[in-house]
Amino acid sequence: MSPLTLTILGSSPAAPNPGGACSGYLLREGETAVLMDCGAGTAGRIPAYVPANHLAAVAISHLHPDHYFDLVQLYYVLKFGEPRPVGFAPLLPVFLPPGGRQFMRQLGKLISDKPAMLEDVFDVRDYVADCETDVGGLPFTFHRVQHYVLSHAMRVRSSSGAVLTFSSDVAPCPQLIEAAHDADLFMCESAMLEASHDDPDPALRGHMSAAEAGTAARQAGAQRLLITHFRSSDKYDAHHLANASRTFGGPVDLAREGQTYVVG
Repeated sequence: MSPLTLTILGSSPAAPNPGGACSGYLLREGETAVLMDCGAGTAGRIPAYVPANHLAAVAISHLHPDHYFDLVQLYYVLKFGEPRPVGFAPLLPVFLPPGGRQFMRQLGKLISDKPAMLEDVFDVRDYVADCETDVGGLPFTFHRVQHYVLSHAMRVRSSSGAVLTFSSDVAPCPQLIEAAHDADLFMCESAMLEASHDDPDPALRGHMSAAEAGTAARQAGAQRLLITHFRSSDKYDAHHLANASRTFGGPVDLAREGQTYVVG
């Protein structure tokens, strides 16, 4: 049985790290390949790991540009590339937060004056939170979490029962702990160096610090913590690792672009 693996296409925050790309993660199990988020700079990296026309599905956590903007580039890669092979759905399923299909029609209108611009390549669908959804053959559950806009953590279960949780962009909240409960690998954002850099009102916050990511991982009973969506430099990387390790107490790593991690 092939393990579920996670390849980091982009792990930068909204302001990309030098040479980096924004949020984008490739999940593979056997012949199945699913993309989680498609932020700026990620579409061109997909073919290094799997032909773009072999993607089984795409899931987008929320509609901030650093998490979905390269859907437009992926559209052109597929439109002018090789056709999808026999056995694949003719259109690539793209799962979006509630209201996402209408959002993409507005985007199509702005780009080309055609609301259905993307729909000759993508099968655009709105997902429903808190129920298991087949996303390209992998069971996903989307958990609404606290952010500045509607945002969903993703919980993915492998055929062997191993669990990956991706936090999406999120502030500390009980829903994140539920999404990451007993996860074998918890990939959590750390866009803030310190909690004080976010809104002083906890109800208006939208991001985590590494220390808060470690606390969330400990509260959820996660086995491993992978920090993503972080500002990177030698100084910052040491800061993230030290603070997450201190509050989690378990193994912590930083998501490195091009690195593949085995979930289980």
